[in-house]
Amino acid sequence: MKLRLALLCALAVSACDQPAEEPVAVETETAQTAFAPDEPRLDETLPGAGSEYAYADLLALEPDDGVVIADSTKGAGFCTFTDEGGRVILSAGAPTEEEKAGAAVVRPNGQPATALYAQAGGSEYITTGPIFEREAVDGALGMTVTIVKADDTGAATLTFDVADGERDPYNGTWSCQA
Repeated sequence: MKLRLALLCALAVSACDQPAEEPVAVETETAQTAFAPDEPRLDETLPGAGSEYAYADLLALEPDDGVVIADSTKGAGFCTFTDEGGRVILSAGAPTEEEKAGAAVVRPNGQPATALYAQAGGSEYITTGPIFEREAVDGALGMTVTIVKADDTGAATLTFDVADGERDPYNGTWSCQA
């Protein structure tokens, strides 16, 4: 029994004499700051970001951007346009009443989230390739977004027109809830 105790004590002491392991450095992704819908966001990595026409590029939507159309629709996410890079750059909401027009939200570069309104009423209009507009009033930018569906697979093109001209179209997918 004394021999066992002596061995256990020796093991304990030898374990304490060993050097401590070095801490392991782990790389983590930095958290991105979310912008509130009414806060402008400028992505300076885009080619036109330094110009006065930076808004001609659409940014990925922020998590809460859909609130800008919450009062006029059943909520964002009814239909979304996702570009080839995987960014959701437009989210549309179905109208609260079928005969009324739906709305969509986009985030132009350097601008807050912006509501656009469908040219015609009904959910079906939104699912089949709509046109959304915002008139230039009270200093707000006028803009038009047109979704053209290529086929039944969801492939589509989004064209973004502003008063200063048309941006190169975005290719991606237009997907709607059933």
